[in-house]
Amino acid sequence: MNENIQKAGANARAIGIKEIDNPYYKPRNMPAQTGETITVWQDKALAWEFGWKMEDIMRSQSI
Repeated sequence: MNENIQKAGANARAIGIKEIDNPYYKPRNMPAQTGETITVWQDKALAWEFGWKMEDIMRSQSI
């Protein structure tokens, strides 16, 4: 699951979405709404952020 979330983060960066726009920080995706544990939610949020950052690094190195 985290691999797909990382890819989503990388794709988001590729199309210009800002890191702060991590979808897991939106109220509808927070544990209070989804019912998942904080740990599960945090793993998803960090996976998306990791994918976003990796894509950002790749793009900055190719300039």
